[in-house]
Amino acid sequence: MRLVVTGGSSFVGAWFCQVAAREHDVVALVHATRLGLNGVTPVRVDLRNPRAVRRIRRLGADALVHVATRIRVPGARDPAAAAAAENRAMMDTVLALGLPVVYASSTVVHWTRPSPYRDGRIEDERRLAASGLPYAIVRPSAPYGPRLLAHRPRHTESFHKLADLVRRSPVVPVIGDGRYRRQPVHVVDFARAILGLLDRGLPNRAFDAGGADALTMDEIVDILAETAGRKVVKLHLPKALFVRLARLDRDFDPALVAAADEDELADPAPLAEASGVRPRGFREGARDLVAPRSSRR
Repeated sequence: MRLVVTGGSSFVGAWFCQVAAREHDVVALVHATRLGLNGVTPVRVDLRNPRAVRRIRRLGADALVHVATRIRVPGARDPAAAAAAENRAMMDTVLALGLPVVYASSTVVHWTRPSPYRDGRIEDERRLAASGLPYAIVRPSAPYGPRLLAHRPRHTESFHKLADLVRRSPVVPVIGDGRYRRQPVHVVDFARAILGLLDRGLPNRAFDAGGADALTMDEIVDILAETAGRKVVKLHLPKALFVRLARLDRDFDPALVAAADEDELADPAPLAEASGVRPRGFREGARDLVAPRSSRR
């Protein structure tokens, strides 16, 4: 099967490409042609450009996996509105191709607190479901995994920052009371589940993609520290402080940080049944976050 993957230069997109390339012909649509992934062909395409449809059709894909997204557009007068417009343009291109689509959405669609990122994902899902194309929507909850040694994404993943803090600092700051829950899914399990759906035939429905464990943020920090053989103190700080700091860091969206104390859970059973892939628990996967870099694969 020949797969075209948007957002191939992102962390989740690059991992999907790497896993899929073991069995399929994979073309990654990227901003820069230097991707550094074995068996993956990078092609520079701007999905926001109407000419992208013609270029992608020439690639002869059997299906498209849509991972690309914008959370903020730094420098824009209204970064959230600019990101929403870019996401809408990218989905225009995806739908115009007429291919079967797997859309990597997010469990933020279940949050009660509105945010431009959440609302954009909801809009994309509705458009895809109404398109008449064969599709599957897969929403990861807190995706994590090891860094790819030959890959340098523009965006630093939150779990990588957290794992670095646990390894290096005796004090780990935590947003609010740390009792809100996540269900972290390993990027390899996420990729394998998407491939399972493609192999079995896209079912025209949405799935939440979570790991085997529902954990509080405090428990996540404790597991990382235990796995790394470290003792750390969790410092619970007001959410408002993190929201202010997020305005200074391009890797974080203040609107998402403001909703970070909502639960973000995902029942893994429906996706496991549909794809044939059962996700690992975070205690097992945490080794990929805190192991020495020389031992990661």
